[in-house]
Amino acid sequence: MASVRPEFTYDPFSIEAMTDPQPLYRQLRDAWPVYPLPQYRSWAIARFADVWSLFLDRERFTEAEGQVFARELLLAPTAGTVPVASIEPLAIFNNLDPPVHGDVRRAMGASLMPGSVNKFEPMLRAIVNRRLDLLEEQGRLDANLDLASHVSAGAACHIVGLPAEDIPELIALVNRSVARKPGEPGMSEDGWAAVGELNAILTAAVARRRAGGLTGDPRMIDGLIAARLPGRGPLSDQEIGQQLISILIGGTESLPKVVSGGLIELWLAKDQRAAVAADPAANAGRAFEEMIRFCAPAQWFGRTLKIDGEISGQAMRAGERVLLLTASANRDDREFDDPDRFRWDRSMRRVVAFGMGPHFCIGIHIARLEGRLIVEELLRRFPDYELDMEAGERAISEFQIGWVRLPIIVR
Repeated sequence: MASVRPEFTYDPFSIEAMTDPQPLYRQLRDAWPVYPLPQYRSWAIARFADVWSLFLDRERFTEAEGQVFARELLLAPTAGTVPVASIEPLAIFNNLDPPVHGDVRRAMGASLMPGSVNKFEPMLRAIVNRRLDLLEEQGRLDANLDLASHVSAGAACHIVGLPAEDIPELIALVNRSVARKPGEPGMSEDGWAAVGELNAILTAAVARRRAGGLTGDPRMIDGLIAARLPGRGPLSDQEIGQQLISILIGGTESLPKVVSGGLIELWLAKDQRAAVAADPAANAGRAFEEMIRFCAPAQWFGRTLKIDGEISGQAMRAGERVLLLTASANRDDREFDDPDRFRWDRSMRRVVAFGMGPHFCIGIHIARLEGRLIVEELLRRFPDYELDMEAGERAISEFQIGWVRLPIIVR
C-alpha cells in the first residue's frame, strides 16, 4: 500500500477522530481523498462523489465483515482469502450480500415502506406530544433520552412487536450496547452483554408470535418466519431475533443524535429557528433534511474488496477494506455550497447519511417521519426553547458521534 506523508495523519480510531473529526475530514478531502491506512489494510474515502459511487458498486465489494469494522479485526492477520457471509446460521442482514441480502430485506420490509410508514403518523405524533406534555409540566427534558429516544424506540417497538411499556428498558439497553469506554474504540464488554439481553427479548417475541400472540405490527416477524432462502430451511427464532436487533438498535440510536444536534443549530441561529417556527407543518421536514446532512452521527461505513481493482483512481487488492467517510462526504464543498454552515432551507440533490445502493438504510422513511414530527411539534408548542449546553454530553466513538445528553428548557 502507498505510504502517508508525515505532515498529516488520519486514524479513524484516534481520540481526535473519535471526538472532533471534521478538521481531519477537511484535510482529507483537499489533499488525500483516497487515504491509505496500511496498518489496517484499509483505505479511507473522503469526497462525496467517490463515496456516492462506491455505495452504488454492487459487484466488487462484500459486507461479510460487516459495515463497521472493529479495530481488532483490522489489525488481525488475514488468511489471504475474501470472507463470505454466513447463510446458515444466517448472519445479520447488514452483513449479507445480494441476492440473499435482498431476500431477507424484502421479508422484513413490508412495515417500513412509505405507505405503511405514513399510517404510523398519528401514533408517533401522540408519542411526541406526550413527551412534550412532560416537558411543559417539568420545564426541562433531555432532547435525546427523554424525547427523541422515546419516539424512535416507540416506533421500533411497534415494528418488532414489543409493548410500549418496554420502551424505557429498551432505550437503556440500546444505549449500553453502543456506548464506548472513555478513549477506547469498539464495543465494550457491557455493550456485548446488552446485545445479549436484547437478543433474548427479541427471540422470545418471535416465539410468542409463532404461538399466535404479539403486540404492534407483526408483519416484519411474519415475513421472516415465512422467508425461505436458497439452500437452507426456515429461519430459527434466534436467527430472526438477530435480524430484529439491527432494527431496534439502528432505529433507536441514530435519530436522537440527529435531533439533538439539529436543535442546537436552530437554537444558535435564532433567525433560522424563527423561520421554521413560522410554519412548522410546512417547514419541519425540510429543516430535518438539513439536520441529517449536518448532524448524522455515523462517521463511516465499511466495505471489503472482493477482487483486485482500481477504486477512486487507486489500485487496491482483494481483501482490503474501504471506509466510506459519510460524515466527510456530507460536508464536501464540491457537492454542497458553504457546507459547514447549517441552513434549514438548503436545496440538496442528494445526501449519503443513510447510505445508498443495496444496503441503504431500511428505516429511512420512518426516521424522516419521526424527525419531522419532533421538530414540528416542538416548534409549534415551544418556539423559544432553550438548551442547557453545560449539562450536555457528546459520545466519543469511532462510529456514532453526537449528543447523548442535551437538556431542553422551557419557561
